[in-house]
Amino acid sequence: MLKKFIRDHKIHKSIASISFFDYLFLYKPIYILGPIAMVLVGMYLASFATAELALGVTDFNIQTSMFISGLSLIMSCIFIKNEILSFNDTTNRFCFIEKNIIGEKVDIHMASRIHDFSLAIGLLLILLSSWINLFIIAAIYFLWIYSIDNSADISKKISLFTGVSFLLILSGWFYSNGLFNIPMQLILFIILSLPYIFLFVATILLIDFPKERVSSILSLILIIAGFFIAYYNNDPLASTSLSVSLPFYIFLVLRRSERDLIRAIRYPMFLLIFFLFTIYPLSMIPVTIIYYFSKYYYWHRFDKHFPALAINDDYN
Repeated sequence: MLKKFIRDHKIHKSIASISFFDYLFLYKPIYILGPIAMVLVGMYLASFATAELALGVTDFNIQTSMFISGLSLIMSCIFIKNEILSFNDTTNRFCFIEKNIIGEKVDIHMASRIHDFSLAIGLLLILLSSWINLFIIAAIYFLWIYSIDNSADISKKISLFTGVSFLLILSGWFYSNGLFNIPMQLILFIILSLPYIFLFVATILLIDFPKERVSSILSLILIIAGFFIAYYNNDPLASTSLSVSLPFYIFLVLRRSERDLIRAIRYPMFLLIFFLFTIYPLSMIPVTIIYYFSKYYYWHRFDKHFPALAINDDYN
């Protein structure tokens, strides 16, 4: 009865139409979960590399909360900026599931001011919590923004987001472990991070080049290669995540249906986040809130069943 009330009662249309929620979801909270997961991977690898891995970390740390909050704001600014930059480009509009909230629900000039203010706050939080990451996060921001000008070039896209994913994981490593003391630490970091970089790049390829068969084949190759590297590294998080995700890419290459594409985009990153819960269980709280709040907003504001893990006949 409660589910039916939340899903079907007309009052929720009015609630979701309040301008406050449009401004809140201008930040695209559901989209920042992937980048934040990569940062948590970097923190995990810093412990894994020193054989001091602890599961079920439940200690609340204000500094870590500031770092993640600052990073989340900057990731949101990337999505806001990309939509602003592509505002007048009807052939290459940077679209999300809500189909262009800027210009339709939020004025572009207000969106620009929100971007600038949020970017400043995000950088300040990074500076206060992990100053060593300030330049890394700035590099991530500019690399990701630059990618919009090369959205049609698959080779440049792979290069750019390989760099982005590398820097995201590196920021988590630096936050937990500091700078590399010896060259071997850098080599170890690169080897350990490769499976996660491959997963991130595979997801971006399918998002940006969904209709090109080469993107699905490349994604499958990346996931297979990542699994073997993770297995060689004895990395339980990467090997489990990639092995469970592998069938989605196989079905995508063999059947090439839109449903398989959506599964290959959504499920692998969700599985990585899910398995990260075993290491950082407190992260389950904000992820769960963002997930269900997003479902509520997108359903009642745009009639979109998103985010959705069950892909049915009426999927979006």
